[in-house]
Amino acid sequence: MRWILLLLAPLLAHAAAQPIFDGATLRGWVAEGPNPAFEVEKGQIAVTGAGNQPNWLHTAAEYENFRLHFEYRLAQWGEAAVVLRAPRLGRPMQAGLALYLAHDYHSNAALHSTGAIPGVRAPAQALPPTFDVWHTVDLALEGERLTASIDGTVVQDLQLSADTELRQRLKRGFIGFPDLGYKYWLRNIRVDDLGGGTKFAEPLGATLAGWELRGTGEWQLHDGVLKAWSGDGVYYAPGEFRDFELTLLVNPHHRVNSGVFLRGSADLKASRGFEVQIYSPLDSVYPTGSIYNVARSHITAEYEERWFLMQITVEGTRCTVRLDGVTVAETERLPEGLPAQGRIGLQFHSAGAWIEFRDLRIRPIGVRR
Repeated sequence: MRWILLLLAPLLAHAAAQPIFDGATLRGWVAEGPNPAFEVEKGQIAVTGAGNQPNWLHTAAEYENFRLHFEYRLAQWGEAAVVLRAPRLGRPMQAGLALYLAHDYHSNAALHSTGAIPGVRAPAQALPPTFDVWHTVDLALEGERLTASIDGTVVQDLQLSADTELRQRLKRGFIGFPDLGYKYWLRNIRVDDLGGGTKFAEPLGATLAGWELRGTGEWQLHDGVLKAWSGDGVYYAPGEFRDFELTLLVNPHHRVNSGVFLRGSADLKASRGFEVQIYSPLDSVYPTGSIYNVARSHITAEYEERWFLMQITVEGTRCTVRLDGVTVAETERLPEGLPAQGRIGLQFHSAGAWIEFRDLRIRPIGVRR
C-alpha cells in the first residue's frame, strides 16, 4: 500500500494546485510599473519586453508557503524570471526570491544563468541554452526550504536560513514575472497554497485607529497609502514591540526629511526612540537608510521620487537596515538609555515636501543569541 501512495503523491499534489491564470484574461493579476507590458494571446500570458524594468506582473494575493507550477517559452536571447515572496514595488527580485529563466549566453552554471537565484546561488546543474521551446518549472517554498526544478532537473534545493543573504529575504509576498526587456510567454500557471506559519502583528496603517501624533503635521490615509505633509512631528502606530522585523514601502518627494522611529513613545516626556533616516541627498551626513547618529548608510543611488522597500530588523542592541533587499547600515550597539520596547513612529519635518508610506508590516522575533 505504501508504494502505491508514493506513486500517487505527485498526482495528488498536482490535483491540489489551482489555476491562477484562466487563459483568457489577467483577472487575479496586477501589473505594476508605468508602461504596458503584459497581455493575453492564444491562451498565454505574453510579456512583451516593451515596458522593461520596473514593470512586473504579480498575483493579487500574497503567499508564504506554496507549490508553483508553470510553463515558459523565451524569444531568442530572452531573459525572464519568476519572483517569489516579493513586495509589490521597489525591486522585487532583490527583496523577494527570484529564479532566472534565460536563453543563456554561456553553458556553465553561473550566478545569473537559468535556475540561479540571481547573484547569490548558481543552479545545481547547468541547462542547455534554448529559445522558442516550452519549459516546465516546478518549485516549492515551505518555511525555510526552497526546491526548484526545470524540465525535471533539480536546479535549487536549499535551506534559506543557512545562507547569510537569503535568510533576510521576505517571508511572505507576491508571486510574479518581471519585464526584463525581452519577450517571453507563460501558460498553465497553478499554485497550491500551503498557508503560513510566520506570525505577523496586525498590519500597521490599515486604519488610523490608535495612532498618536507627537508634534504637528498633516497625515492622511487613502487607498492604503499614508501621506504626510506640513508640520514637524512623529506619528506613532499602536502597540509596543521589543524585537521585530519591520517592512514598509516608502516614496519620498522633493527631498523630504523624514524617518522611522523605533522603540519610542508619543508621550512628550518619554524618549522618541531611535531613528532610521529617510533623506535623499547622497552627500548628507545621514542619508536614507542611516541609523541616525549611530551608523551612516552606504547607499550609492538616491531613493527619491519612487517607491522602495525599507526593511528594519531590531534584536536586542542590534539593528540592520535593508533597502530594496540590500543591507545599507547596521550596528551592534544602539544608543544607551533607550527603553527595551516601544512604539513605531513615522516622522515628517520638511517644508514644501511630502512622503508616502504603504504596506507596513511587523514580524515579532526572538533575540538572536
